[in-house]
Amino acid sequence: MPVIHIETFKAADDKKEHLVAEITKLFCNNMNLRPEQVHVVFDEYEPNNWATGGKLWSKM
Repeated sequence: MPVIHIETFKAADDKKEHLVAEITKLFCNNMNLRPEQVHVVFDEYEPNNWATGGKLWSKM
């Protein structure tokens, strides 16, 4: 049973629902799994808690 972790900025539920449906479909089709075997976990962050290239995203 795969557990897929997604680290991202906060997103709207409708966007996450679509993403979860697509990821689940891909895993089921490619790994011969049932949807209830696929778990997706979102770790959401505020832009001031994420940096790239030495700069906070909240300052970009």
